[in-house]
Amino acid sequence: MSHPVVSVPGSDTAAMSRTTWSDTAGMPLRTRALCFSLARLQRTTLSEMSLEQIAASRALSPAPKFPASLIIGSVTKGVSIDEFSMAGRDGHDITVRRYRTRRHTDRVLLYIHGGGWVRGRPRDYDSMLSMLTDRADCTVLAPDYRKAPEHKAPAGLHDSLDVFDWLSHGPAECGTDEPRVVVGGDSAGGNLSALVAIHARDHNRELLGQVLIYPATDLSIVHEMRRAPALTGGDMDRYKELYLEGTGLRDTDPTLSPARADLRGLAPALVQTADRDPLAQEGIDFARMLERAGVRVRLTRYYGVPHGFLNMPGATSCGHQARMEIADQLNDWWVR
Repeated sequence: MSHPVVSVPGSDTAAMSRTTWSDTAGMPLRTRALCFSLARLQRTTLSEMSLEQIAASRALSPAPKFPASLIIGSVTKGVSIDEFSMAGRDGHDITVRRYRTRRHTDRVLLYIHGGGWVRGRPRDYDSMLSMLTDRADCTVLAPDYRKAPEHKAPAGLHDSLDVFDWLSHGPAECGTDEPRVVVGGDSAGGNLSALVAIHARDHNRELLGQVLIYPATDLSIVHEMRRAPALTGGDMDRYKELYLEGTGLRDTDPTLSPARADLRGLAPALVQTADRDPLAQEGIDFARMLERAGVRVRLTRYYGVPHGFLNMPGATSCGHQARMEIADQLNDWWVR
């Protein structure tokens, strides 16, 4: 049964538009200040970076400790974090970062991090994922999937699918024989999460929900926001090039672009978008596609914030609100 696309908690600024935003005008002062600082630190654009520089940039994110914690948040007390490895389909070891409390739970969130299929690490999400572990009373498993350009598509997707399939067997590492799984991710991780949801339907695997945070859902789209804060349209073009170049795969392939797939019968979804983000309209359109396919959807559009704002709650007035919305939605799915 179709469920209306819901939406728009207020946040920082005025209305959404389908047009291009050229800069940070209209954003809250603290958010503008952070975007300006990031731009100063990242003088070399992604398109100008060598493959070696791109690989080195993966380790540059700050730990959630003072003073960085004022921006990105800190690790929630009472949540333990460790790592283990599991074997992927081709013998490749996949490192999985695990967040849990001492309470026994059968709730498992498989979280697939963002970074354009090129950057990012699970540890960059320690603040948010430890908070969700505590607030939603769950175990969070975050795979450090293979990245382009060293590992082109579909390597990262295969790693994500392999962890999901492994979870269905109730391994000891997830703390329960019968895990009740939700998948979630941001940006490129939102793309991979949506593809995991499609895989779950196609293989008759139980999945209670999908959390898609400013997801990339159609790799064929050319984004026009060339001067957007945090992520530009040019960045997205380069990420997709690094991910797909030389693979022979088409950007319209439904195994890479979930917006091109049959969406009927998928798990319910929470879709969050940021209005100063090249991916904003893509997320909105995908939510409406899900709704038309009969999937239960909640679409939340956050105003006055750039791509990646959930990772910097101290610099926005709605980053914490967006995290809390996810925790509330997880609890809602798990108590049904």
